[in-house]
Amino acid sequence: MLWRWIKLFFFCVILFGLLGICGYLYWDEHQPHESPYDPYITSVAHDAGVDPFLIRALIWRESRFNALTHGTADERGLMQITPEAGQIWAKANKISNFTPDNLYDPETNIRAGIWYLNRSIHRWSQANVDDPITFALAEYNAGRSNALKWVDPASPQDHTAFMQRITYPGTRKYVEVILAKRAQYRAELATNRWYRDYANANPTTAQSP
Repeated sequence: MLWRWIKLFFFCVILFGLLGICGYLYWDEHQPHESPYDPYITSVAHDAGVDPFLIRALIWRESRFNALTHGTADERGLMQITPEAGQIWAKANKISNFTPDNLYDPETNIRAGIWYLNRSIHRWSQANVDDPITFALAEYNAGRSNALKWVDPASPQDHTAFMQRITYPGTRKYVEVILAKRAQYRAELATNRWYRDYANANPTTAQSP
């Protein structure tokens, strides 16, 4: 009988130990550790007039800051840019000798991704929607043709109505998670050396790419 209680005790110790480790790993993954890409994020986002906290949140969602991530649809790098989108960016910015593998370079990927997102934000801003970022994130995830289909004809400028019409649950969750992560970063990186200058700013529109 005593041996049975001893075994139960050690089983509980091991079980709670594993639960504690899993809890810590989950907590640690969601903490805003400094990234070697933060200088690129803040610099390029600032030049483009885009919120750097938004870009950091998008990178976290897309790649968890792994510059070598390769998606199932051939998306590459930190911001998961497809070769086709990369070519569009390179042509628009008169960048010669671009190859898809350039998208594994962190700075190139961030520049291309921010340009691509910024272009979308600018388009939605011109449409006078009440929150261009929500519309642009949905477009970034699901493509422009889908985003246009989700605009509510009765309230075409209302981001809440737009969100309710998104037919891809994954895209709706994608937008919600990135916006929540942006808010978290804004609060938790307010004194970070790379982000403190942007902590009190809240840009919602973008410069024309």
